[in-house]
Amino acid sequence: MIEKTSGIVLHHFSYGETSVIAKIFTREAGLQSFIVPGVRKAKARIKQNIFQPLTIVDMVIYRKERDGLQHIREITNPEPWQSIPYDITKTSIAIFLAEILSGVLKESDTSTAMFDFVKESLVFLDQAEGRIADFHLVFLLQLSGHLGFSPRNNFNEYCCFFNLAEGLYQTVYYGPEICLDKELSQQFTKLSKCGFGDLEGIHLKPEHRKTLLHKTIDYYRFHLEGLKEIKSHHVLESVLH
Repeated sequence: MIEKTSGIVLHHFSYGETSVIAKIFTREAGLQSFIVPGVRKAKARIKQNIFQPLTIVDMVIYRKERDGLQHIREITNPEPWQSIPYDITKTSIAIFLAEILSGVLKESDTSTAMFDFVKESLVFLDQAEGRIADFHLVFLLQLSGHLGFSPRNNFNEYCCFFNLAEGLYQTVYYGPEICLDKELSQQFTKLSKCGFGDLEGIHLKPEHRKTLLHKTIDYYRFHLEGLKEIKSHHVLESVLH
């Protein structure tokens, strides 16, 4: 079956002598794996650079109903990024987001709302001219809602310790392995209520930003079984701090 769809490239790897396999988050069918023959040849019809992480693509595909490798008939990048590839902070954020999305999305998942959220978030990042140091934290917290484990909004003067395993604020602090302290919990609840348009008003200390990133990744691990180790946040931390 031939279909048209939009997609967000997550990553690709070499296959055989001249081919690649690309993981692409499609709007209609969720995460799909595509084999692209001959793309590494000098005169390839489809150029390999279109499969850079988080490239937005329009595709005509040969869709198989059963699981397995899909095939691309046509692929274009209708709106190339204007700043993400050339700004080291934005590039580092994009690499981190691509790794997160590769880890949390499954090939059985389909959500047009999640696709639209990711695409709109990337467009905002590309166009942003102000503060973006906390973009990744706001993105992770909003993405958690699409994945089904958004933090409960119950912070108050008594329930002031966020429990990573339970996903809510509690009156008892069970230690740093499972809870955020009061100061971090207060910052966490503010971030969870923010949109990208609020980034200018967020002023985290570098050490708090780093800790909140680690703890938010831990929060994902508590709620997503089998999530692989996230590595690119180390590069992101070095750029942001």
